[in-house]
Amino acid sequence: MFRINPGGALISRIQIIAVAVSVFLILVVFQLIRRKKLKEQYSLLWFLTVMVILALALWDRPLLFMSRAVGIATPSNLLFLMAMIFLFVMAMHFSLLVSRLTDQSKMLAQKVALLDRDLRKARKESGNSPPDNVSDEQA
Repeated sequence: MFRINPGGALISRIQIIAVAVSVFLILVVFQLIRRKKLKEQYSLLWFLTVMVILALALWDRPLLFMSRAVGIATPSNLLFLMAMIFLFVMAMHFSLLVSRLTDQSKMLAQKVALLDRDLRKARKESGNSPPDNVSDEQA
């Protein structure tokens, strides 16, 4: 089923679905930012992704041109390849981020343990004990 837009070009059902999905994703990203569940630095990446999806949904000529230039038979195959590359890059980025945060958490835990040891040692040397309402673990 095709509809004709004001410019006279045909719009397919899949293009309409892609535009609807793009608008939905933009709303989801806005909600996540508003609720402070998504940082602004990552929201830019998702907005860019949605804009690329929207552009490719509305103008399929660039995708057709790129698929011919690369030698891929159908534009949809190029789109899947681009999606797989994007997901791989995202997975690598987040793996690096998780690795870095794991190292930072480990270092922070070690620093807290050293500070706790030093505090206990200083209290023992000065003869001060923690207040009665604070357990030994909280002191």
